[in-house]
Amino acid sequence: MKPETALDNWQSWLCAPKSRPAIIDELTAGKTNRSFLLDADGDALVMRLNTPRDNLPGVDRTREVQVWQAAAESGLAPRILHADHNTGLLITEFIDGATFEDTNANDVLLDRLVELLSRVHELDVAAPVIQYADHVDNFWHLIETRPRSGLDLLRQQRAPMQSLINEFSAADHVVGLCHHDPVPSNVIDRRGRLYLLDWEYAARGPVVMDYAALCAEWDIDEAELIRRIELDAEKLEAAQTIYRYLCALWAAVGPEKD
Repeated sequence: MKPETALDNWQSWLCAPKSRPAIIDELTAGKTNRSFLLDADGDALVMRLNTPRDNLPGVDRTREVQVWQAAAESGLAPRILHADHNTGLLITEFIDGATFEDTNANDVLLDRLVELLSRVHELDVAAPVIQYADHVDNFWHLIETRPRSGLDLLRQQRAPMQSLINEFSAADHVVGLCHHDPVPSNVIDRRGRLYLLDWEYAARGPVVMDYAALCAEWDIDEAELIRRIELDAEKLEAAQTIYRYLCALWAAVGPEKD
């Protein structure tokens, strides 16, 4: 859907402003979503358009909104003002804060990120427990329905990674609600409070997976993280391997590069 077309039904929004909102700027343009800054009667809103890729494993827009709303009530995410699953439209408040381009987390920021994820893991919200093996199988189904070159390494990793995932899933873990995508672009700092965006992959699972993503995406040394929170080093290492593998599969189902 084109951004201007998405605004045609603005009067039906639950948060409908008095006049048609205006697009001020495009905030992000990713493979899954596009987000735009709106001016709605002088208020800043964010309009997110979900690209038609809901067949990506783990994406459940209805669940995302439910989890996101719970997170917003706990001060962990912007408030949702309108959601339309049929058109893939999401309207949220705009959090005017600092974004993170530099992925190097200093000691202070690392402490804050750990606290942020700890609060996420404590959220009491109904969400299914993620099954990473099923997640991977679904990725491979997508990959095999549209074969392409350059995936030899992924194919070589498939069997050993399946064994690792099975072993990881069978182990005892601390389980909680996981964001599963705490990348720098999904974190905003407003007046000393961190917020998380884009909860489309949120599900219950081993909390070590969120910390693995933190290490991978923010270039954090495992020892520094373990010094702050009780984590099993072997499980953290395994979680990082699984996380990087999932990221590689996610990239593989995207459009081929020219």
